Amino acid sequence: MGKLDSTLAEAETMYRKMRALAEAGDADGKNEIVRLRSRYAMLMLEILQDVKTDERLQTDPALRDDFSARFFALRQALADHQAKWRLQSIDDDVEGYMRSAQGLNSVQDDFYRWVGTSFSLH
Repeated sequence: MGKLDSTLAEAETMYRKMRALAEAGDADGKNEIVRLRSRYAMLMLEILQDVKTDERLQTDPALRDDFSARFFALRQALADHQAKWRLQSIDDDVEGYMRSAQGLNSVQDDFYRWVGTSFSLH
């Protein structure tokens, strides 16, 4: 398993943990989500770096373009969601946060499903 694969796996694990905490809906979980967001953001940056040295992506332009488009969509959805939903915003509108999180979860689920199938096979 290459560096990109391990970083993607760690990012997916972190995503699943944040999602479980959000679905549990308790106050400690919200605080933990905000803390985990920072690590998740760092993993997104690590993925950007790992892409530059991943042999599959360097030798397969179509795969690289597909990965880049999917990863950009994920990062954009994350940025939009996180910009809107700070801790106080979550407290002020839990239902709105959960609706937004469901949309974000769909984007993340699609990305990690693709990584686990189409990307990992290369």
